[in-house]
Amino acid sequence: MICNKCNKEKPVDDFYKRDNSTTGYRKSCKDCLRKQKVMRLYKLCSEEYDELHSDMRCHICNSEEQVGVYGKVKELSVDHCHTTGKVRGLLCQSCNVGLGAFKDNVNSLQRAIDYLKEKI
Repeated sequence: MICNKCNKEKPVDDFYKRDNSTTGYRKSCKDCLRKQKVMRLYKLCSEEYDELHSDMRCHICNSEEQVGVYGKVKELSVDHCHTTGKVRGLLCQSCNVGLGAFKDNVNSLQRAIDYLKEKI
């Protein structure tokens, strides 16, 4: 099938099913729909999205996408400030959950770093 957004020919598995479609699938591929969702959610233009995804590694630990439970790939998360909504970068699941657990509190994170340094 050919995606109506990126105009690339892709296997049918790269498209979501859609019952009310003549082909039985959506016209846009999964990648393009994901991109559209992220752009809308974080108010990014196409250039900002492309720049954000130009380096597909975690901006903290430098790892790539991780294989999670049941072998499913966990995509990098779009890290953003929950107060301002400003996008900061891409994070792996572990780093994203870690920041979330500390509620982006720099002082708490620094105390955790100090604690680890002291105990090593």
